[in-house]
Amino acid sequence: MKCIAIDDEPLALKIIEQYCDRTPSLRLLGAYVDPLEGLSYIRSLQPDLLFLDIRMPDISGVDLAGALKEDALIIFTTAYREYAVEGFELNVVDYLLKPFGFDRFLTACEKAEERLRQSLKKPVSEPSSPEEVLTFHCNYQNIRLPLNDILYIEAFDNYVKVVTASKTYMPVTTLKNMLRLLPESGFVRVHKSFIIPVARIKSYSHETVVTDRIKAPVGRTFQKDFFKRMNILKANR
Repeated sequence: MKCIAIDDEPLALKIIEQYCDRTPSLRLLGAYVDPLEGLSYIRSLQPDLLFLDIRMPDISGVDLAGALKEDALIIFTTAYREYAVEGFELNVVDYLLKPFGFDRFLTACEKAEERLRQSLKKPVSEPSSPEEVLTFHCNYQNIRLPLNDILYIEAFDNYVKVVTASKTYMPVTTLKNMLRLLPESGFVRVHKSFIIPVARIKSYSHETVVTDRIKAPVGRTFQKDFFKRMNILKANR
């Protein structure tokens, strides 16, 4: 899930960033201390999930949530218990009372994932159209690569190998940054070193995933999210 966090306390944002890094199913697009700045990014980036503090200057999290026309799911994060009723009146996913631990954070995110799955109308395995492209910078050039051409993506020292049938590109970036550029429905991270196109998966187990090009390991950190994605694929076939 793509997510954005808004909280006027930098330390609170840092904790959410750390928790998101530990949760393979989450992609944190941005963390903002200014709620009005965060609101503009919500409208441009269209995240699936928002982590919103409630008591903030200029606009409260409750007012911000009420002003949104987007369909993003909301998890409120606040040190003030008295706002819980207002939060649930807005049909938010959950209400995290500060300070909250990683387990409680994960429970809230799993609720959000379940609600998102219930709202999906298209199978997550829908193939990428030929017009969809991955744009990245490599060797002083901006590369526009059709998503359907990608066989797999692999971390390689300070580079990332984007492998196609005819050529391998090696931009200077991280696998995590590359994942942010890809549509969540079409690609899955199965290991700290591998991103795989969902449509190319031929078989898989708890240890490996086999495509039409490679046999990649499945890392323990990514097993839960990977098998959840595969189960959704089965249900939609």
